[in-house]
Amino acid sequence: MEKSVKKHRAIMLKQPKVLVLEEVPTPTPSGEAVLLKVLSAGICHSDVLRWKGELPCPEERRAGAGTHEVVGEIVAKGENVPDTFKEGLKVLICSQAIYLKEDQYTRVGLTHHTKNEFFGGMQEYILVPHYRCLINVEGLEDVHAAAPLACAGLTSYGAVKKLRGFVKPGDYVLVVGLGGLGLYAVQWVNIFMPYVKLVGIDIRENVLNFASKIAKFEMLINAAKENPVKALNEITKNNGVRGIIDIVGTPETVGRYLNLVNHLGVYIIVGVIGDKLVIPNLREVVTKEIVIQGSFMGSLQDQYEVVELAKERLIDYKSLVSKRLKFDVEEINKAFMDVEQGKIVGRQIVQFS
Repeated sequence: MEKSVKKHRAIMLKQPKVLVLEEVPTPTPSGEAVLLKVLSAGICHSDVLRWKGELPCPEERRAGAGTHEVVGEIVAKGENVPDTFKEGLKVLICSQAIYLKEDQYTRVGLTHHTKNEFFGGMQEYILVPHYRCLINVEGLEDVHAAAPLACAGLTSYGAVKKLRGFVKPGDYVLVVGLGGLGLYAVQWVNIFMPYVKLVGIDIRENVLNFASKIAKFEMLINAAKENPVKALNEITKNNGVRGIIDIVGTPETVGRYLNLVNHLGVYIIVGVIGDKLVIPNLREVVTKEIVIQGSFMGSLQDQYEVVELAKERLIDYKSLVSKRLKFDVEEINKAFMDVEQGKIVGRQIVQFS
């Protein structure tokens, strides 16, 4: 980093739905810390919930608007950072690996189950407290488009890995919700379980059309136009599905689809749009021995695997970036509004250079 750089521009979340562009001090890294020049930052649904005030955004995360999908370039580093992290190296931040102390979860690699700290990425420079959460993305065809791999790609990957042990060739698998996470999830299913029959459900025709170009499906269902339970019973001949990944996570989706899970199947809940879990038929859950599984983000090892699969071009992460924005407060604020209103197909990124 040039010695003349003392401050940089950051998008600040001042209060719900109020983003402001300000200058903030540019920190100097020491110890294990690394300073990145941000190349791109993704806009996640959880960022929008903070923007709306529905999720907390602590004071220290207000710079950068609390965003957590970030690709950057190393411009400075502390004295304890290994030589492999050279200045100029392009890296992705695994936000779920920024923890301050070891515990029972970090010792077995489950860093996403400990207390993590992260500062918002919607700013020109960002200080990462520890180099361990930086993953080399050199060699990716489109480094900027890789930013959503840090959340959408990782979270969906963690869910699909949980599904793999439950399904066998010929089983039906259902993904509910084909937004930013769902479009990654269906690709992971295709990659790791090409032997299953994949069904996707959404309520937006344009999203379903987009998904049909991204992944291979046995069927796509518009739940706003037809009865999805009836359609699924017809295609499965009333035998149900072996696994469901619910990206939406509302009492309505769980209430509608849980009874479709067959014996010894699994219902994986990723989305948390709802605030409670309603089990429509407890006796069926018990007698069928159905597993109801929550799935939150993914591990640091998962993040390495996601990036490697992107380098091998097995996952189409580029096409999922449907909108590239400038680092402009009005444009970014509108992008948050578009997510809130369900107008976005795929993912949006802010491209800094």
